Amino acid sequence: MSSARIRFLATATAALFALTGCVSALVEPAPVSLRQEQQRAGVNSSQPARNHPAGDDFYQFVNKDWLAANTLPADKASIGAAEELSEQSDRDVRTMIEELVASHPAPGTVEQKIADLYSAAMDEAGIEARGIEPLKPHLARIRAVKSIDDLMSLMGVIGYNSPIGAGVAPSPADPDRNAVWVSQAGLGMPHRGYYLDETDMMADLQEGYREYVATILRLIGNENPEDGAQRIYDLEYAIAEMQVDEDRSLSADESMRSMTYAQLKAYAPEFDWDRFLGEAGLAGGDLYVVMDQTAVADLGDLVHDFPIEDWKLWMEFHIAHEFAAYLPKAFADASFDYYSRQLAGVTEQPERWQFAVGIVNTHLGDAVAQLYVKRHFPESDKQQVEAIVGNIRTAFETRMRSLEWMDDQTRAAALEKLLALQGMIGYPDTWRDFSKYSVEPGKLVENIYASYEFEWREQQRDLAKPVDRTRWPTHAHIVNAFYNPLGNTFVLPAGILKPPYFDPNADPAANYGGIGAVIGHEMSHGFDDQGRQFDASGRTFNWWTEETDELFVAKTNRLMRQYNGYCPFRDACVNGLGTLGENIGDLSGLEIAYAAYKLSLGGKEAPVIGGLTGDQRFFVAYAATYRDKVREEIARAMLEGDSHSPSRYRVNGVVRNMDAWYAAFDVKPGDRLYLSPAQRVRIW
Repeated sequence: MSSARIRFLATATAALFALTGCVSALVEPAPVSLRQEQQRAGVNSSQPARNHPAGDDFYQFVNKDWLAANTLPADKASIGAAEELSEQSDRDVRTMIEELVASHPAPGTVEQKIADLYSAAMDEAGIEARGIEPLKPHLARIRAVKSIDDLMSLMGVIGYNSPIGAGVAPSPADPDRNAVWVSQAGLGMPHRGYYLDETDMMADLQEGYREYVATILRLIGNENPEDGAQRIYDLEYAIAEMQVDEDRSLSADESMRSMTYAQLKAYAPEFDWDRFLGEAGLAGGDLYVVMDQTAVADLGDLVHDFPIEDWKLWMEFHIAHEFAAYLPKAFADASFDYYSRQLAGVTEQPERWQFAVGIVNTHLGDAVAQLYVKRHFPESDKQQVEAIVGNIRTAFETRMRSLEWMDDQTRAAALEKLLALQGMIGYPDTWRDFSKYSVEPGKLVENIYASYEFEWREQQRDLAKPVDRTRWPTHAHIVNAFYNPLGNTFVLPAGILKPPYFDPNADPAANYGGIGAVIGHEMSHGFDDQGRQFDASGRTFNWWTEETDELFVAKTNRLMRQYNGYCPFRDACVNGLGTLGENIGDLSGLEIAYAAYKLSLGGKEAPVIGGLTGDQRFFVAYAATYRDKVREEIARAMLEGDSHSPSRYRVNGVVRNMDAWYAAFDVKPGDRLYLSPAQRVRIW
């Protein structure tokens, strides 16, 4: 099965439903220069552009100067705060790793593994000299397939592609038990729309993909690469036709169907689950979860519709494609040309050290994070963030108790869930053990494949154990934040707990408008259109009365219609349903963060700093965290497949629904963002 799919399942708790990451490196902004008096107060925002009315475009009002002063570098798909923080984290990690390399750590230690993995990635001459030697065992294994039985077994081996992916994660029916999740997989382009869209722009990308496939086939010795590329494309086109798009109108029970092993085999009888899951070490249990509506059954049938030789060729391409960036320059350049230049508009490759740090972060991330936290995240910062979390939790509870649209029965269940909601702040209490992962000097591909096997063995062990609710789903130095409905937990890694999101010396308005809005966003995911279908323990359960449910749906439908009207391009608009959960999170999160900010003042009036009131600084800080620039290729792709709205609407679409923003900036009827009080959406 696809190693990319397995890595996603392993590290993100089994798919989009299970873990919502809410800070995207493609949609977040960079910090800006501060006025001297604001710096003294710790305000992480610039003076707004007074000549651009707040009520017409608040995003532009705050970010106009930054947008005018910054251009996208040739090696970036986007620029913004998450990118800047991630790049600083990478520089910090590079320093620590190169110190390890220079110290020649003892064999078998995690320090040796970090140093040798980094050195192998930096050794371009060694990679060129080895050629495709590291691929040959994998190619030979694929070419040895003689029958459909052999094929089905090989699809179950980590690293080998399959139209159906599998992984281990908590069960939505019983979140204290792990289940095997199965879902659609198998494509080389980002998603099914890239194959099925018939526009001229997409036709060019389709042709570029076929050329890329042919290049990879040629590099691994295929005698007729153009014909092979067309056969692979035809197969993937058929996979794309069988796949489905996410449908947020489905209930959690409909989109995540729990089955026994016997029921799974009856659901998709043409797919040889015994061989596929048997090879993966996941067969025969009593708890399976099927995603993607009809796709799994349809893809199971598809296996028999193409010749075995086509499937083998497709697997050969994908194993080479999987490792292309780690092979000689001809492979890496071909991969960059298609996936970065053609798909994302990026024209220059990152520096080699950035590539090497990325590999270490991916495969030894928890070990690196432990070093990072010791050096870059003091305990005092964690305590201060926990205090902000406490105020936001109190504010959320207070608001929930006073909601007029919620009946007492539903309110009691909501409060129970909020009380049970656990925060993971900064870093885990227990760090991961890498003693069973071996790294050999100078063998980059082998080391990465060994990491796949190490991850997969851990998933196999997880299946036989209760769910570890304390396990972190990400590395502590990652710039992101998450909510997991199956655990009813949210995660704030140390990596995001830096300016402009959080500054221990900042004015409270800046911190509550920055990290406070992130915290409120993640907490409110437990009560968005999807998260509300899980109870306090993370089990799928409808705890809503019919009357309150109807009121909630009516409110979210109004928000959905607002976002349907936001069109960043003349021919492309926001998908209000597809982004609904994140839009609820943005609006609710900022409302809750604002209430918590006022709570933090203890009844006192906030001072005026840099000519801005406390409320103004709060909203300016929020808008400043969303300033960004994104290449059009990526921006259009995100409209198609990202669950977040573009940054401009994550600002303008939120503040125009908040009464406090109107008062802070004297927004009046006639201003472009103005909504009458009756039109404003108020949920949590």
